Amino acid sequence: MKKNVIILFLMISCNSNKEIINGCNENKEFKKVFFSHFDYIKNNIYIRQDIKFRESLIFISNYTHVSLDRIVNYSGTYPYGVFIKDSVIWRNWYEENKCNNIQLKKELIIPEILK
Repeated sequence: MKKNVIILFLMISCNSNKEIINGCNENKEFKKVFFSHFDYIKNNIYIRQDIKFRESLIFISNYTHVSLDRIVNYSGTYPYGVFIKDSVIWRNWYEENKCNNIQLKKELIIPEILK
């Protein structure tokens, strides 16, 4: 019995960033980072599209579709209407993949348009 408790404790401590419910192996750390970037874009699309805004676009584009080609406009900004369409794709992508224990990439690829 004591051995089972120790094994259970080790399993829980090793899975501190994951939550396994009904076979869903969701990485809570990834979720936190992904949605912090998502929220930054949502909260700043009209206020400031600064370097942190672009970093958030880069992060999300390394996992799912971002309409970066739409940034090539007269002002070089990410249009709100495009964000609305892309945000649906991002949420759907997350819902479809969250149980796959998505890992944070060690290195992100910077799309040419954002260099």
